[in-house]
Amino acid sequence: MKGKTAIVTGAAKGIGRAIAELIAEKGARVALVDKNKAALDEAVAAMNAAGHQVLGIEADVTRREPCHKAFGAAVSAYGKIDILVNNAGLYIRTPIEKIDDKEWDLIFDVCLRGVFHMMTAGAEHMKAKGSGKIVNISSVDGFVPFPAMAHYAAAKAGVISLTRSFAAAYAEHGVLVNSVAPGATDTGPMRENDYIQKLSQKIPLKRGAQPREIAEAVCYLAGDSNTYTTGENMIVSGGLVIA
Repeated sequence: MKGKTAIVTGAAKGIGRAIAELIAEKGARVALVDKNKAALDEAVAAMNAAGHQVLGIEADVTRREPCHKAFGAAVSAYGKIDILVNNAGLYIRTPIEKIDDKEWDLIFDVCLRGVFHMMTAGAEHMKAKGSGKIVNISSVDGFVPFPAMAHYAAAKAGVISLTRSFAAAYAEHGVLVNSVAPGATDTGPMRENDYIQKLSQKIPLKRGAQPREIAEAVCYLAGDSNTYTTGENMIVSGGLVIA
């Protein structure tokens, strides 16, 4: 990825930060996009101190205007964008019967609407220059029933569908679009109430993933080695979901 430029949304913590760090370690300049300014500033400072070329863009990527503005800011800073990783998401556990319209809209705004608008900005930019890679973070919950988070699962299924549609639409322009579906991953939300430990008993590898392991999958799809894979969803779940 040396000489490449990238945008990672939801990059201040967890999987997003691991992705941004690994892309930077591989030689790319990275724009970290997040609405959490304090966490974003900390991540940018740490990565710059490690010798990486990164910048922070504070944005709430749930509507078209801020999404396109954030993408434009990265283009202004770097001149072009070669890689877009849509990682921003919101993980709320609510039983089906207790999901109200406000929470439904919030989940879909963060997990699906924002992905669509960032993809639109990214795909059109990459189409104009004749190449690019887009990787969306979906979830194994997009493949299996999940009554405790039906809205989240539905939104992530939507991400998988959008990935396929964009892949078909932009393949002829040299833009490869794929998604990665993590299973249980050792991040803050998954540690609440020992959820990841409980779920680990159902995982054939008997543990959750480390964020870096998800980042490795993303970097394959976003890197130079991927020249022929598009419209695919790579499941990284330790065997929890085998499709």
